[in-house]
Amino acid sequence: MRATSGEGAFRVERLTIPVPGDDIGVRRIATFVHILKHVVAPPERTLVDLGAGHCKFGVWATKLGFEVTAVDGRTARLPEDLGSIRFVEADVRDYDPRGHGVVAILGLLYHLELADQESLLRRCCYGAPVIVETQVHVAEMVADAPKDWHRLVERDGYCGVDFPEGDNPMASIGNRTSFWHTEASMLRLFEKAGYGRLIVIDPVFLSVYGARRFYVAWP
Repeated sequence: MRATSGEGAFRVERLTIPVPGDDIGVRRIATFVHILKHVVAPPERTLVDLGAGHCKFGVWATKLGFEVTAVDGRTARLPEDLGSIRFVEADVRDYDPRGHGVVAILGLLYHLELADQESLLRRCCYGAPVIVETQVHVAEMVADAPKDWHRLVERDGYCGVDFPEGDNPMASIGNRTSFWHTEASMLRLFEKAGYGRLIVIDPVFLSVYGARRFYVAWP
């Protein structure tokens, strides 16, 4: 089901994708696969997975016939067998993603600070569809025992929470805190980064911290 709002240059749509069960890992993969099969229509079946981590999304993309480049600043979570996936060890804040038919930013954006989020999305705004999956701050879905990070702050026209990054293979590289947008602030981020069309994917997921959501954006 699709719903559309906004008549200006920035158009926001909503799309509900049926997802199986309550396991967040299964639901994330199922949503990603559905988006690749039914939502994006790239002229070239090439995909770059930024902040690829365990490369599970890239593996599924290869099963759907995509030529995949996986980019990550670490190798700690890489599987022993990458199959046909080309891996590049690089900081996504310095990587040029242009030349791929689809850009995937899955479980990465919320590990960055505001300036790096804007910079990354701008670099990805070259014509290809961009699939983003990220934590968003939905007050009623925040974990039962939050620390100080659940307090809303406003910065540079955005609204969200400052989250303390840890020291583990899933945390960011180089920044001690990251910024988690409210849902309205996420829309502003895409618009300010230069996108003209955005699909907000329902349903929202529940992680151990709170809400997560998929978005698909085009310039």
